[in-house]
Amino acid sequence: MTAEPLREELSRRAPGQWELYRKTAESREIEASRSLRRAAWRREEGWAARWWEAGEPRFAAASSPRELLLALPEATRVPLHTEDPPDWPSGTATCSPAESVDPPPDLFEEVTRAVSANSHGEALLAELSLRRGRAEEQIVNGAGLDVAKNQTVLDGVALAVGRRGSRARETRIAFRWGSTPEIEPLARRLSDAATLPLSERPTPFASGQWLLDPSIAAALLAAISPIFSSDRPPIWAARGRLGAPGVSIADDASADAPFDGEGTRTRRILLVEDGALVGRLHDLRSAKRADARSTGHGVRASFRVPPTAGPRRLFFESQRPSSPAELLSAMTKGLFASALTAPVRIHLDRDRYEVEFTGISVVAGRAQGPVAGARASGRISELLRRIVRLSMDLQFFPMPFLVGSPSVLVERANFE
Repeated sequence: MTAEPLREELSRRAPGQWELYRKTAESREIEASRSLRRAAWRREEGWAARWWEAGEPRFAAASSPRELLLALPEATRVPLHTEDPPDWPSGTATCSPAESVDPPPDLFEEVTRAVSANSHGEALLAELSLRRGRAEEQIVNGAGLDVAKNQTVLDGVALAVGRRGSRARETRIAFRWGSTPEIEPLARRLSDAATLPLSERPTPFASGQWLLDPSIAAALLAAISPIFSSDRPPIWAARGRLGAPGVSIADDASADAPFDGEGTRTRRILLVEDGALVGRLHDLRSAKRADARSTGHGVRASFRVPPTAGPRRLFFESQRPSSPAELLSAMTKGLFASALTAPVRIHLDRDRYEVEFTGISVVAGRAQGPVAGARASGRISELLRRIVRLSMDLQFFPMPFLVGSPSVLVERANFE
């Protein structure tokens, strides 16, 4: 069965007010350890329809066009609130035909050597899963849109174990690479996260400067990201001044895909400029509610759920970045946060954050020794306004959307 019967039925039910989405994905995976090598191949196909019938938004999803056609009448059985349909995009775009996916490289031994070298033999790579995948998406709608795109990805999960005497520590890190594996940065993150907590040395300072590794700063940015797509951001974030002068936040996924999950063209959106909140992320529905235009941030977590507004490639930036060495030398007394020991905890409405981490104490720009575990907590608004410098070592991390950050220096934080 083709998509034509689906288009005809959607046009009959909601003339001009419908959208049809199709995704096919294929991936090859390698899971490796010292005693195991296991390969897997996966393929998925999904179909989704969204339409406005009698003024009410409707959605249905299935794994084939035939099943989706049968699901359309079922989706109308539950009465919903009325809502104006969005301003649907139009246009056409084609992509190259999908190619077969090659297996990912077997890098277990290479990553093992890098982890051991970075940890001076105190950490061991226990497991490494690598996945190479390709996804093709097509979106058509009643306004004349017919676009398609391909995306490839190389990502994975690594598990390392640190040992010192009778003590041990496990750490698991998810990562995403470009076309070239980035083994050394991954090995450093695994080594720090697995070995620094073994020092048993508590934080020596109740307060001080706080230097954040890019991975921790990115985790913080990901945690506060709902601010940029919420219909009602918290009061403290809606007052205009969100960060310190010199700090900007943008979202630009144009390097990854030409349009979003609704067919809207991708473009750079500046959200925070020189510390001031200046923008917001919109999908088609939130743009309609706000009497605005979509920013190209209709995100589909899966073909099984409707798209919603959200970040796609969010990152910190600065017009005057410093080198990582300059950030370190600027520290008179504080902590360098190297790895998280628990997920970042954020309460946006209460304006509170809590970060548990391990790292290194720094005095007069020099490392004094590892810190087994520390906790920084306080107001999110104060934390953002206390950022005094950003480095030039911008890195991106999957959380699950891509979030980027350089090293970040905060002038003061409270530690436990």
